[in-house]
Amino acid sequence: MKNIKTILKIKPFFTVLLLLLSAFSIVAVGVDNTNNNFTIQYFFETPVVENVVIDGDFYNRVFLNGVSCGGDIGYPSLPQKEAYILLPLNSKLIDVEVIPSERVFLGSGFYIQPVIEPVPIVKSSLNNKIIKNEDIYNSENIFPENIFDLIGTYYFRGYEILVLSLNPVQYIPATGELFYFKDLTVNVKTTVENNADSLYRGLLCDESQVIKKVDNPNIINKEDVTTSTSSDDYDMLIITTDNLKSGFEPLKNAHDAQGIKTVIKTLSNIKLIPSKVTPEDIRDYIRDFYREHGIEYVLIGGDADVVPAKQLWVQAWPGGDTTLMPSDLYYACLDGTYNYDEDDYWGEPKDGDNGNDVDLIAEVYIGRACVSDDTDTEVNNFVSKTIEYLNNGGYSNGNVLMVGEYLWSNPDTWGGDYMDEIIDGSNANFYTTAGIPSDVYGIDTLYDRDWLENDWPKSELITRINTGVRIINHLGHASYGYCLKMGNNDAYSLLNPEPFFVYSQGCMAGGFDDPHDYDCIAEYLTTKTEDGAYAAIMNARYGWGVVGGTDGGSQRYQRQFWDAVFGENIPEIGKANQDSKEDNLYRIHLPVMRWCYYQLNLFGDPSLAFLVTENNPPEKPEIPTGLSSGKINKEYNFTSSTTDIDADKIYYKWDFDDGTFSNWLGPFNSGETINITHIWTKKGVYNIKVKARDIHRAESPWSEPLTLKISRPKTFNLIKINFLFERFPLLKQLLNFYLNN
Repeated sequence: MKNIKTILKIKPFFTVLLLLLSAFSIVAVGVDNTNNNFTIQYFFETPVVENVVIDGDFYNRVFLNGVSCGGDIGYPSLPQKEAYILLPLNSKLIDVEVIPSERVFLGSGFYIQPVIEPVPIVKSSLNNKIIKNEDIYNSENIFPENIFDLIGTYYFRGYEILVLSLNPVQYIPATGELFYFKDLTVNVKTTVENNADSLYRGLLCDESQVIKKVDNPNIINKEDVTTSTSSDDYDMLIITTDNLKSGFEPLKNAHDAQGIKTVIKTLSNIKLIPSKVTPEDIRDYIRDFYREHGIEYVLIGGDADVVPAKQLWVQAWPGGDTTLMPSDLYYACLDGTYNYDEDDYWGEPKDGDNGNDVDLIAEVYIGRACVSDDTDTEVNNFVSKTIEYLNNGGYSNGNVLMVGEYLWSNPDTWGGDYMDEIIDGSNANFYTTAGIPSDVYGIDTLYDRDWLENDWPKSELITRINTGVRIINHLGHASYGYCLKMGNNDAYSLLNPEPFFVYSQGCMAGGFDDPHDYDCIAEYLTTKTEDGAYAAIMNARYGWGVVGGTDGGSQRYQRQFWDAVFGENIPEIGKANQDSKEDNLYRIHLPVMRWCYYQLNLFGDPSLAFLVTENNPPEKPEIPTGLSSGKINKEYNFTSSTTDIDADKIYYKWDFDDGTFSNWLGPFNSGETINITHIWTKKGVYNIKVKARDIHRAESPWSEPLTLKISRPKTFNLIKINFLFERFPLLKQLLNFYLNN
């Protein structure tokens, strides 16, 4: 990016030179493995300031490339950099301090814009008057006072992650003085503490995922991980009822055929009296199954009155709206309690263990099929659409429909402006996300902004869907039984040739707990009709936006969802939904962010993956290399590799021919060699082979096998000698005399 110099008049008699800069950088500068203390340094370039007019008043915005702005409502909006820091295994955080470099003066006379109050995406007349905290704006004290905010520590599969929000820019509101730090050094102090209830499994697949979540992956001890799994391990668990079990069997079989080993368990497996099963029972069962069987995905097979959902309490911001909402996040994040104070409200920010935050990083990825228990129709609809998508290998191309409605006046605010940020990605509002590439998908738009009289009709949407749409992104007004300008019964008008995926920011369209005694439209689209959607992500309660801008809370999650798919190579829908949340975790304390974190439920199979390009499977892997003979109970190393013509990332699965397989390991670069170790416990001849699949789940054939002969150690001579000693005790005495003299 070229450097640009701009002179702006900030106030009368004042000018400032502004430099557009490159992104921040991170470097780990010190690790002390002796006492588990370490240091990470974050570097920043010179901020950029620009003028902006809001509600007729002139303000300044501060840009740090790649660093998003935020704060409490009415407070100055300043850059806040996320920090995700991995702690050593079996350690406890003692202290964290952030040491700034010398403060750099940027100038005075700045009038930093305040954080605008979010608004629910509902049809109402809204007052867009800016709220300012006058105590802050009249203060001569440094703002923010603290260089960092400690968001919390959270666990992912036994790995503990410290989450911070760093404040590299400071401001004195009364004088308008602005400063920044060129770098912030984070010092972390821990102590050794064994966690008896840890969800650590020591699997390479877990390690490969945590590496992508943190700024300091070098702290992982490679010696602690293993690649092996047992024959009773699974990739996905389906939890449903005895009545519905047979309806999900075809889906299990379809997944098994594609290498996603799946098992179905019913509520009667959890408790002898299924009607007595509580969300706490289900979460405990998932936790135990995760530990014992290595699962990665969970599909809840039933509506909220069939397989209960947990109601979590949330507040939009201090003094803002509060609500209870159904949240399957409770079944994904398996560490600790969600009700430490044992009151009637689960999910409060201090409801985690010891009064800390609840667990917000998922061990497993959750989806729900909202099917009723008294008929086969809904489960058959859901399963048939899911299998149809699987059998088509996902959709490599086709139309994406971006749908935007008129939101608010004063000033006019358009859903189409929000949706445009998803096409090919965006760096709007100080953060960068990848989007749906227009060179892969045909992008179509249906915007009130561009339509005659600014109001496209429902019939136009239905026609476009029935013509064939693969993905729908939507921002507009909605309610429990209404979304995309369609009511529940309009779902029966959909005759689309292939089922689609839909993501909507509309209010309440995903409220599957039926607070008004009727099913929400997400259920109609995914389970009540033969056509419609194979999966949907929708809000259980209010979606949130901002009048006159696009930096809404719900928009941050939708942008991060598509960034996960097209920017981070996370094509699985359940993983991408969770990644969109965890990428916003450092903002969980800001207005409406926890609200959105809880409510974005997936209506669909979480293991389904988007096929983002025209795709070819990897080549058959090379014959594994390694020893051809060995002994029982000894560990042996093997290697292999393959290439992918599309240069996609590759996963590998190993068959050790002893009834055990590895997990899908990766991702690895095309052509990169993978190493694996295994131990055989019985003698025999084993044919070791490996196959590969790319990130779009296109699989190679199995490799040619490497034959390995495993035998027992040569201990038979000692056995014979012991037998002789038992028969002839004098011989043993003579041998002892010889050895001792």
